[in-house]
Amino acid sequence: MKNRFKGWLPKVMAIAMVASAVGIQSGTVLAASTTSMSDNMSRLKENTLSNHEIKFVSPTGIAAGNTVSLTFSADFTMGSVAFGDVDFATGNSGNCTSATFTEQTLAAAPSGATWGLVKSGQVITLTSGTGTSTAGNCVRFKIGTNASGGSNQITNGGLDDNDDTITIGGSFGDSGTI
Repeated sequence: MKNRFKGWLPKVMAIAMVASAVGIQSGTVLAASTTSMSDNMSRLKENTLSNHEIKFVSPTGIAAGNTVSLTFSADFTMGSVAFGDVDFATGNSGNCTSATFTEQTLAAAPSGATWGLVKSGQVITLTSGTGTSTAGNCVRFKIGTNASGGSNQITNGGLDDNDDTITIGGSFGDSGTI
């Protein structure tokens, strides 16, 4: 019995030492949480058209070629909202109240400094061409008639279920829920 134990123990110890020296790495990637999130709506009444001004701080920023998605819960009715009904701006600080915002050029598809914006179902997706947003700075979306040239608004959901949410995500690496 002692001979079996002597032969087995050194092998287990060798495997454990190699594993600890090499390190076992996880494939899990954790997204940073957006901060200072807000959605200032022009109307809060249920089943009523409303403009949205969505702001949040992106801890990691937005790199060239990245996407940012705004997913509206099913209670909202998106209607005919398209890229012409949305303005996107990058801020110069992490304070969304006092930041100076620079409006970015939007089109249906990204190209160079022009950002692409599409709406599909409940999701508005912004895609960077070569444009970026600095890590730790605020970004702003205006959706509806408050956007330059905007003519379509989003219809509010019912207030009885309290689950009207907007989820922030995309390949830019941050996430959050308003």
